[in-house]
Amino acid sequence: MHWKHPMYQTACLLLAYIICLLFSISPHFSVHAQFQPVLAFESSSAFIEGRGLYVLGGFNAAPAHITQTFMIDLSIPWNTTRPAYKTLPLGPTANWFASALSVDGQKWFALTDGTGQVLDFQSNEWVKFFTSPGARVFGLAAASGPETEKVYIPFGYLNQDGLRSMMIVDLKDKSYSTDNITSSIAPQNVYTFTWNAYLKSFLFANRAGMYKYTPSSGWMNFNGPQELLAREGNCMVSSGSGSKVVLFGGGIIANNPTFGDIFILDVPTLTWKKGPSTSPEDARRSCACAISNDYFIAWGGQVRNDRPVIAPKQMTLVYDLKTDKWVSDYIAPTTIPTTTIPTATNPPGNDVSLSPSTSSDSKIDTAGSPSLIGLIVGAICGGLTIGLIAGIAYGYRDRKSRVKSSTSDNPVYMNGQTNKFVDDEDRNEETSRGMKTVQLDPFKSYQGPQSLSTHYYTAGYDYSNREKY
Repeated sequence: MHWKHPMYQTACLLLAYIICLLFSISPHFSVHAQFQPVLAFESSSAFIEGRGLYVLGGFNAAPAHITQTFMIDLSIPWNTTRPAYKTLPLGPTANWFASALSVDGQKWFALTDGTGQVLDFQSNEWVKFFTSPGARVFGLAAASGPETEKVYIPFGYLNQDGLRSMMIVDLKDKSYSTDNITSSIAPQNVYTFTWNAYLKSFLFANRAGMYKYTPSSGWMNFNGPQELLAREGNCMVSSGSGSKVVLFGGGIIANNPTFGDIFILDVPTLTWKKGPSTSPEDARRSCACAISNDYFIAWGGQVRNDRPVIAPKQMTLVYDLKTDKWVSDYIAPTTIPTTTIPTATNPPGNDVSLSPSTSSDSKIDTAGSPSLIGLIVGAICGGLTIGLIAGIAYGYRDRKSRVKSSTSDNPVYMNGQTNKFVDDEDRNEETSRGMKTVQLDPFKSYQGPQSLSTHYYTAGYDYSNREKY
């Protein structure tokens, strides 16, 4: 069939449409293929809800320090078998060190071996800020406070008397200071730390318990779940609004168990509840974690504090805070959430209750929520199928109408024996050979083009024998 035929043109348009769609959605697939991180534990991490979970350094299974810097994209949906990884400029190589994102999300600060460094997302480069001889303690953590350009690191500052206090890093001035408030809290390393917008304060947890900190009032007790006492290496994060706080995992040094349980604090009512635990092979300590769109995300970690390291079965876990289930799909928010603090009629105090467990240990719900990418691909396939059927129907109908028209208007007899109707493609082919296509009368003689021949042919003459004359 000729290339100008409508059916061919329809097929070409559909093919071009497929190629354009594949290019338009290819970034969602390319992030998976370009970078695959090595499983690590004791990495430093930070997150912005609806944007990304940022992971830096840590130990691999050897164990040995690993140099990798990446993010898990929280602005698009993905499955736990293939999270949306994106590589970032390599940062410092260390484990269990303090890092935090600025409130405006433009800088990522890290403190390793007393050196403060910043990844500026606009220049995409790490820049050294300062060196502090006293800030060399293993197991520090950090969080951004209410000021856009300040990061708080509990017990990160060592004074002249050998006492530790809060280190306050000013990212704008590239400097650090202290609040000069010392505390008897112990231990002063290997803890977890987060800012809560609802309480307008920082929350701190270690194996001795939970505490609340504000720059104006210092340290206060904060009642947490009794199950978390004596644990270390757990992960604590707050939602962007501050309405939820999640504590997950951790382990006990004495007899070396690791846990996969999850505790959720409803901040307005100050009530804790315990969700279903992971399977034992997915329990972990020292992992990176985040909250986004009412999903808790955990990455990496180790099952037991053994040598060699026992890695979790799944690198990434997702917990649905709305349904209280471990699921396989992360669904991104349609808009990036703000950190607006809900209005509280009565400001909450420190009295916290623990509600009964809502469910027992359970397997991961592999059904999950439908993936947006799957919906897009399904819509594309459906559209292409309909378009292809329409194209075939149109081509068939057009061809049938032309054949019918040729039958009624333009009969041409060949060989004098076999009747054959010449369609547009045959006519074009004859014209390209210099033959003049006209309606013939079988009882008359006609002269071909002078440039080709001066012979006369009858209407029933076989053109294939014309070279014999």
